[in-house]
Amino acid sequence: MNRIKFWNMITGFSLSPGGLLFPYHIGVLQGLSHHSYLTEENPLAGSSAGAIAVTSHAANKSPYDAIDATTRISDKCAMLGSARGNLLKFLEKELDDLLDEDVHEMFNEREGFVGLAYQEIFPRNKSFLDVEFDSKEHVIDSVLSSSMFPFFSTNWPCRFARKSNNEFIPRLTMDGFFTVPRDRFGCPDFDMALSNLNESGRQNDDLEKRYKVDRTITVSVFPHDMISLTASKECDQISPVIENPDETTDQITRLFRLATETASHEEYNQLYEDGWKDAEKWIRDEEQRGYWGLNSKDRRKKIAEAQEEKELPRAPSEDSD
Repeated sequence: MNRIKFWNMITGFSLSPGGLLFPYHIGVLQGLSHHSYLTEENPLAGSSAGAIAVTSHAANKSPYDAIDATTRISDKCAMLGSARGNLLKFLEKELDDLLDEDVHEMFNEREGFVGLAYQEIFPRNKSFLDVEFDSKEHVIDSVLSSSMFPFFSTNWPCRFARKSNNEFIPRLTMDGFFTVPRDRFGCPDFDMALSNLNESGRQNDDLEKRYKVDRTITVSVFPHDMISLTASKECDQISPVIENPDETTDQITRLFRLATETASHEEYNQLYEDGWKDAEKWIRDEEQRGYWGLNSKDRRKKIAEAQEEKELPRAPSEDSD
């Protein structure tokens, strides 16, 4: 009997920045997880709001706790007059309260790795995708650096970041939006993980295997077309859908308002529900595309069968009695 060795395509989800639109990302991740399109096998990476969502999800935190934390940050900012200049200090407090002390071990042991993107501007001008963490403080510091949008997250252009091991010079960092070309709108490039590790002299086959991603789905809090996020194909995009062209201006105005200004708990809940619905729309489209699904056994079987029919590159078959 000829038995096919199924090819397990590694699909990663790369999440965009988005200010206080972070609950939208949480909704997308929860929707994908509910339908088994996002499991522990899938790598996750994010910048800014995307980094916050990735951290919350990979740490197995309740989406409702995350939305409550967003509301508390918003309320505290409102008491000070606005979100501008006040976000980062409140975010740090919520992360410290929300995350377990062993969160770094959870990330390091997760089958699909977790990546948090930020830009270092001193002492080097270098893009980072942190994928290995030595403490809870390291995780929080990476999220804060990823969320440091100049003159918005705080009143400063950058932040003093945690020093790396064996480093004595202070590091200055800023938002993960600046780590990738404009056509990615801050959605991290998974290849950055290996690039960073290779530069540190740690290249080997095990690392190549762990940090390999075959397909990247970009998740944006804004419609891809509106922000010219063209680095991914349409079939590899999840974002809000403009259903009525006559309401485009109103919808975009609402998104920008929620990204940059304080809002209510009800509005953050609605963002969460919108994210879930857009994830389900992508899933429906994915199923209509046929075999190009993700990680379930049935979808892997369809991929293998399609490879046989179309003679696509595939893993060697195994013969057994």
